[in-house]
Amino acid sequence: MRIHEGNFAYDLEQPRDPQTQLALNWRFTVYQLRPSEQVLAKGEADTQAEAEKKAKSTISRLVGKERKVAA
Repeated sequence: MRIHEGNFAYDLEQPRDPQTQLALNWRFTVYQLRPSEQVLAKGEADTQAEAEKKAKSTISRLVGKERKVAA
């Protein structure tokens, strides 16, 4: 599922082990959407909430860096 946050977005997914079909750790991918879609960060977490928190934290840091460059 992709969640948009302004100029950024993140995906959350919980893949399954192909042999056992057991759920694995949650993965997140952070994208910059403009001028073209680009992967900026990837990571893993034990829970969906933790993965979402890490993705949002990554986006907050990136937005902060954008503001510093613009100033």
